[in-house]
Amino acid sequence: MTPGTILQILVVEDDPVVASQLTCFLTGLGWKVDFAASGKLAIRLSKAQRYDAILLDVAMPDLPGADILAQIKQACDSPVLLMNPGQDPAGNAAFAAADDSVPDPSDYRDIVSRCQRFATQEPLAITA
Repeated sequence: MTPGTILQILVVEDDPVVASQLTCFLTGLGWKVDFAASGKLAIRLSKAQRYDAILLDVAMPDLPGADILAQIKQACDSPVLLMNPGQDPAGNAAFAAADDSVPDPSDYRDIVSRCQRFATQEPLAITA
């Protein structure tokens, strides 16, 4: 990834304050950010658009986070970063499909770093 690369991000968050702050921060970096306040909308957007990263709050009001994750992973190959304050999904098999997890959604440096890492990962070549 070269400096100034514009990433396409989907923020899935039901808390309007957290969503607004995170979306504004990422947009301020020049990134293109879509926002979903429900799991159903997140799934719909993930089917319609390719994202460099999907930031998923694991506690959404309409669907369980594990169900949203499973449906997003079924719909697309975008990496999913779980945002789960005070929870550790590492031991939870329902969240095993996630690509990474950040324990503090207000740690924007950590989120940006992880999104940039997703964008620089090259897909593995499959050879037979």
